[in-house]
Amino acid sequence: MKKTLISFLIMTLIASSCISAFNTQKVYADSANTSSAETLDDSTIKVSLENIRDIMTENNLDIKILDNKLKIAKENYDDAKSSYTSKTEPKQEDYKDVNGNDDTVAYKKAKDEYDSYKDKYESYKNDLKTARNNYDKGVEDQVYSAQQAYITYLYDLSQKNILEETKNQNERKDQIYKIQYDSGFISKNKYTSLLQGNTSTNDAASSKDTVELDRIKLCNTLGISPEEKVIFNTDITQDFQVISKINYEDDLKKMLDNNIEIQVQNDEISDLDDKDDDTDVYDYQVDNANMELKKLINDTETGFKSKYNDLITSYNSVKSSYDVINQKQVEYEITQTKYDYGFVSKNDMDAAKLTLDNDNADFINKRNECYLKYLKYIEMKEGY
Repeated sequence: MKKTLISFLIMTLIASSCISAFNTQKVYADSANTSSAETLDDSTIKVSLENIRDIMTENNLDIKILDNKLKIAKENYDDAKSSYTSKTEPKQEDYKDVNGNDDTVAYKKAKDEYDSYKDKYESYKNDLKTARNNYDKGVEDQVYSAQQAYITYLYDLSQKNILEETKNQNERKDQIYKIQYDSGFISKNKYTSLLQGNTSTNDAASSKDTVELDRIKLCNTLGISPEEKVIFNTDITQDFQVISKINYEDDLKKMLDNNIEIQVQNDEISDLDDKDDDTDVYDYQVDNANMELKKLINDTETGFKSKYNDLITSYNSVKSSYDVINQKQVEYEITQTKYDYGFVSKNDMDAAKLTLDNDNADFINKRNECYLKYLKYIEMKEGY
């Protein structure tokens, strides 16, 4: 009678959990997630991989400082260029004294004044180029860092939910162990050993702290307060077929047309073309400017090709992983059917569920990384 009662209690505990298959198209969600149908008030900030750049441009202080420096450099350059181009380089023959002789003093004064405008223009032109490069690089570094932090947050969030599920399962096991120990089926040493081997409560608590720290770091990187109402889109379900349809040659032409550094170098060549100069120094300047443009085009094209190669490699890996994860999903459903008919134990069922959850989390993380590579490729194509 006693054994029958114990068996009944154990079966009741086992039956208290419900196993459901994991949808490989969805990443784990938490209270920070929202559905597309959910209405958000104006004070809520919704963050996704796609709008991180816009959010940071508006809120990140480092980027705003770089933007102000770029605006200052542009204002200084425009003023210096206007002043310089409004002047005509003086010629000695235009400066004569009352007797018709060359007025060297007046010519030198005019020439020094003209040269000072020219030097100021050249200096501010270099400052503008530096400020623009600093801004572009600063924005790219900050945005990429935030996007990586976002993906880390999503992955750690999935791990938190897995560990929470593990903790709940182990708590049910601990209840079973206690019944077995109280009933004399296992020794005290065995019971103690089983309890000590269960670290899932600490693991779940540590994972929860990690996710919260991820969220705070991500908010700070975005430039928004962690105390604000923020919704993170945790369901990245983009159509990856668009990657397979990329026309690299067309994208390369668009990228070269949109690239800011190439545009700046072309402007510099245009400025040289506008000069009326037949000296050897001028010829060297034109030659150097054209060689710098060619080198810039080659380097930029190499960087773009590298991004494309990384993207396609990642995409092919995700495609292969997708077939594998689908097969594991099928195998899990078979195991679930066996469990329903009593052919596998509850422990085996729980282990299969956690294995599938971990595999799904790893797959989704790999898929998100691929999508980030796609975004970086598109951003470079658009001139960022």
